[in-house]
Amino acid sequence: MDTWDPKPNAPADHCTPYKPIATNVPGVHFSSLMPLLARQADKLGVVRSMTTAEAPSHPNACEEFFKGYPFDAPFDFPDIGSVAVHTLGSECRELPGYIFCPGINMPNHVTSTGFLPASRAPWKLGTKNLGENLADPTWKVASLAPQPGTNGQRLEIRQQLRDGLNGAALSRLDAAQALESYYENAFDLLTSPRVHKAFDFSREPDKIRDRYGRDHRGCCYLLGRKLIEAGVRFVTVTVIQPPEHVERPGYGQPKGVFLNWDHHEGIYQNGPCGGPQAMRNQERYGLPHPIMMPSLDRSLSALVEDMDARGLLDETLVCFVTEMGRTPRINKWGGRDHWGRAMSIAFAGAGVPGGQVIGETNRDGGEVVESRYTPADYAETIYRKLGINTAARLRRPDGRPIDFTDSGRAIASLF
Repeated sequence: MDTWDPKPNAPADHCTPYKPIATNVPGVHFSSLMPLLARQADKLGVVRSMTTAEAPSHPNACEEFFKGYPFDAPFDFPDIGSVAVHTLGSECRELPGYIFCPGINMPNHVTSTGFLPASRAPWKLGTKNLGENLADPTWKVASLAPQPGTNGQRLEIRQQLRDGLNGAALSRLDAAQALESYYENAFDLLTSPRVHKAFDFSREPDKIRDRYGRDHRGCCYLLGRKLIEAGVRFVTVTVIQPPEHVERPGYGQPKGVFLNWDHHEGIYQNGPCGGPQAMRNQERYGLPHPIMMPSLDRSLSALVEDMDARGLLDETLVCFVTEMGRTPRINKWGGRDHWGRAMSIAFAGAGVPGGQVIGETNRDGGEVVESRYTPADYAETIYRKLGINTAARLRRPDGRPIDFTDSGRAIASLF
């Protein structure tokens, strides 16, 4: 009710202080926390009837949305991004086809290539458990930084020497040829101007930087666009950090407080959501709506606007999704707990008919009453939008055919 599905008539102990506002689509309302996105409703397809794991924990629910299979499936199914790259390849030789930006904690642990080759794994840009702070002017992808004393010319000489030594073996051994492809990809990553351009924020005009926002969230969303523009097939952007789990310097300051939505306490206060329930772990529950939502509204609306202006939105599916909803009733700590029975997600681009709302929840937003969808349906929708024939099925290494999703059905109204 604080985002895509306002509930002005909810019971008093459920209500948000934020009211619905009209969008640029007659009859469609969003929360007043999203004024910029309200002006782009004609480009969005909002699904108000998504569900997730019945007993949603963060790892379980994340896994279901990454894979389109239940977290407790009897086998390890690969990520949607891994399947997309395996099936379609990539449009950029120099970059991996599936990139995770910035590549951080919980989502980092539940991603998997399953039974697919390791080459289909996402490249996770972060090197710390909580990733990096992309708003730091000195931020670079650590694995692309040259080692001391290794300039471009020296690296080129090493590559030529390795080619000479490997030549005979490559002609005889399939395994050697497979290994060679890894070396070639690594060399491209280190030396390609296309790669370095994709990660260079200084090339972006100030107007674009300011529109996205120069905070961590804005930088993450902007990097997502740059990677798509470079030809990366599948990009997942997660925004949850600060860079380290440190003591917060002051109430209401973003340093030392997770930029997440795990608002079990103080969801509407003007400072970190930690309190009596979190005790000393006050930064765990993130920053509340008055701080988080303006950042989200600005950066997501900028992404849709920018990709549309560049002609990227026509052929790129943008999915805004979280792993679970929150309880319709506010708890005694002034927050909302985990809820899997109803939530909203949004889509844009790739032919999604804009200006529509799909599905419906009840008076307090806690139960789906029309057009219930699941993470498997979400995955099936992505595959269909990418032009993947899911009826063909995937093959495990033992030759056994396996469905792309757990009986998922594409969300028809998005086509």
